[in-house]
Amino acid sequence: MVSYDVITSNSPKSLFLKLGEHFICELSGCNIALLENTERVKELFGQAVRSSQLSVVGEGGFEFSPHGYTGYFLLAESHASIHTWPEHGYCAIDLFTCNLHLDTARFFSTLKNLFEGEQVLVQKIERGIQYVN
Repeated sequence: MVSYDVITSNSPKSLFLKLGEHFICELSGCNIALLENTERVKELFGQAVRSSQLSVVGEGGFEFSPHGYTGYFLLAESHASIHTWPEHGYCAIDLFTCNLHLDTARFFSTLKNLFEGEQVLVQKIERGIQYVN
């Protein structure tokens, strides 16, 4: 199950033009051996991104020593990134998208399953322009 905390502007004297949604995901209790395998992390993160109907236009990453990895996908819809701490069984995942109809619950559920996570917490930040009256 994926739960969301929503951070948005609700000021009565303003108008908010929502242009995107930024999701901050804390994925904990993951399979440590899996997170120690950078090639496998790249493969699984790519699988989750591509199976969510996101349009990859570029990618990159960096492997830390002695362990840990940061990887990203540039998307036609914006970007997705993963940061791993294998020693803690933890991944920090960001997804920023201008596709306001994307099934993000499925995306984060897929990640939880692929990385064998015990807990997933997601915050959603609405991104856009605040017009004040």
